[in-house]
Amino acid sequence: MRVTAYTYPWDVARIGVDRVLEDLAGHGIDAIDLAASYHPIDTLSPRGDSVRTFTSPRGAVHFPARIDRYHRIRPSVSSREISAAWPAIVERAPSFGLAVNAWVVVLYQPWIVDAYPDCTRVLPGGDPVGSGVCASNDDVREYVATLCEDLVDQFGVDLIRLEGVAPGGYDYGWLRPRVLVDVPPLAQDLLALCFCQSCVTKAASSGLDVERLRRIVTKSIIGEINPGESGEVDEATLGDGEISADPELHEFVVQHERASIDLIGAVRSRVGGSIVSRLSTTTWTTYSSLLGADANSLFGELADVIDQLLVGQRDAARLENLVEVEHPRAGAIGRTTLVTPMRNSVPGGMAPLLGVPDEGGLGGRVRAYLELVAPLGLEEVCLYNYGLLRDRDIRDIIGAVTAVWG
Repeated sequence: MRVTAYTYPWDVARIGVDRVLEDLAGHGIDAIDLAASYHPIDTLSPRGDSVRTFTSPRGAVHFPARIDRYHRIRPSVSSREISAAWPAIVERAPSFGLAVNAWVVVLYQPWIVDAYPDCTRVLPGGDPVGSGVCASNDDVREYVATLCEDLVDQFGVDLIRLEGVAPGGYDYGWLRPRVLVDVPPLAQDLLALCFCQSCVTKAASSGLDVERLRRIVTKSIIGEINPGESGEVDEATLGDGEISADPELHEFVVQHERASIDLIGAVRSRVGGSIVSRLSTTTWTTYSSLLGADANSLFGELADVIDQLLVGQRDAARLENLVEVEHPRAGAIGRTTLVTPMRNSVPGGMAPLLGVPDEGGLGGRVRAYLELVAPLGLEEVCLYNYGLLRDRDIRDIIGAVTAVWG
C-alpha cells in the first residue's frame, strides 16, 4: 500500500531537507505532502535536536510564489527560510525515491480576510467571518486557480491536495469560543449559509428572493435556539427536515455547495496544460444535512472535476451510489484515507480514530480503523503529520498499514 506523509515546510527548514527525506524514505513512505498554503496554526514538534513550537497567527503561503502572476489577491508569503524548503525538497526528493505532492488549504485563509474584506464570508445575521473567504467570490477563485497553476509550473507536483474547499461552520477558527446556550444542529447548519455580496448577487441573478431567504433563515435560527420562548408560532420559520419544502431556500443551499465544486473546476482548467497534476480533495461538506436528495447528484458533479477523494467510513454509501448510477468516472477516481493519532477533527472534518476501540495502542487503533475502510478500495494511506509525530508513532502507523495490506 502506498503511504504519503503530510509535512510542514517550517519543520523541513528547521530539521534539514536531507534529514527529513531520509527519515521518510527510511520508514518506507512513498511521497511527501508538503504544505504550500496553510491556515493559522500552533504546533509542537518532538523532532530535531529539541522540542520546538511554531505559530502562524493568520496563515500564509509557504512556497516562493511568483507575485507578478497573480491578479487582485496576491499571496502573503512566509519567511524566505520557510518558503525555500519547497524548491529544495523538489530538487532532492527524487534522490530518496520520493514523490512530491502539494498540500493547499483553500478557504481558511484569514490573511485574505484582512487584506481583502469583501472576499469574506458573511453570516445570515450580517456578521463577517473573521477566518474564511467565500468560494463564490470570483477573486478568490482566480487566486486559488493561479496559486495551483504557479505550483505546478514551478515544481511539477504529482498531485494537489485541496483542503477546505467547503466552508467551515459559523464558529470555525474561533480562538476561545464563548457559547453558553445549546445551538441545535439545524441552527448550526443554517448559520453556515453565506450572505456575502457574491452569494447574494449570484442568487438574485438566478431569480431567488434573497431578502426573503435571509428572513426565513435568521428567524429559523432564532426559533431553534429559543424554542417556544416567544409564545408564538411564526410560519416563516423552518423546522428540521423542512428545507426542501421551500424550493428557493433549497436552491440557495445547492448554490453554496456548487460554488465549492466550481472552484475546483477553476483549478482543473488551469492545471490541465502541458504539465498535468491530479487533484485530490475531501468528501466533507458543511451542508450535507441540508442538501437532501440532491446530495448524491452534487457528489457526482464533484466526481467530474476530481481525480482522488480523501474518504472515511461514512463515504461508503456515496461511493456505491456512483457505481449504481453508472457515473462515467466512478472507476477512475482514486481513494485515499488519512491516519492520525488525533481524536478531534483534522483536515476535511475527518476524525478517523473517533469511535475506534482504544485497544492495542496507536498501532492497534490505526489497524482497526484501516480494516474498517479497506473495503472502500483505497490506493494509498496519508499519514498526518511527519513533524508532529515521533519515530515510534510513525513505525506503529506503518506497521498497521503492513498488517492490513502486507
